[in-house]
Amino acid sequence: MTALLPDLDTVRRAQALFGGYAGSRVQIVAARPGNPLGAGVRRFGGAVALRAPPFGEHNFNRAFGFTDDALDAAREVIAWYAEADVAGAFEIAPGPPSAKLMALLHEHGYRHTGFHAGFAGPVELPQVASPGVEVIRLEDEEHLAAFSDAYHLGWNAIQFRVPVEPWLAAPGWSLYLGLCDGAPAGAAILYLAGGDAYLADSAVDPKFRRRGVHRALLDRRCADAEAVGAREIFSGAAYLSASARNMLRKGLGLLFTKAIWTRRQPNAAG
Repeated sequence: MTALLPDLDTVRRAQALFGGYAGSRVQIVAARPGNPLGAGVRRFGGAVALRAPPFGEHNFNRAFGFTDDALDAAREVIAWYAEADVAGAFEIAPGPPSAKLMALLHEHGYRHTGFHAGFAGPVELPQVASPGVEVIRLEDEEHLAAFSDAYHLGWNAIQFRVPVEPWLAAPGWSLYLGLCDGAPAGAAILYLAGGDAYLADSAVDPKFRRRGVHRALLDRRCADAEAVGAREIFSGAAYLSASARNMLRKGLGLLFTKAIWTRRQPNAAG
């Protein structure tokens, strides 16, 4: 196994992959009859901006992949968020030039409000046995209800359950259900685009944590990505979170910690 050495191309590919997956999620929301949430996606070359006003400060109101090379596009997105009175956010990854972009964001009331870690690694990564844990890749709706339960319980969002039926047919998506001693315990998504793989949205029901379910979901998705010829594996997580530590144990390396810049109202602190 050879460690992945970061370069500008890798950073740009990672941001395009993260934005591509988030964009596909918002497109699914926008495809609901009548688009009741007013969701939309705008693409600018390798950059993408998402908007779904009812979600507030959420990935669905976020811009990915913008740099100093796309200032006019960034201005358009800033106006797009302001038009809907959305507290939009820009993810800024280290590496590509961004000083002018940050100055532009500051001028329009955006402030640096947080960080998020991005991980990357080769597809040939070691696996670790998780006794009592089985991972199923969903091929139809047979296990979809169990997947939905595990997903929403894992994200502590059972009261905000969203329809997951369209996810089965979403381009580039594969859904996985983790079973612990035969019971639905975790859910995760593998997203493939441009020859790269993104380990997305892994969640474990709190009742089954520390049983190896998260690691088993990582292992299965990485193995499947390798089987279809993916070049590299990417993922993201809150820095220092349990998910982040599991990725490091798996063999993924920290690619970057990206800055989150969020629009604040004029009377807001900072």
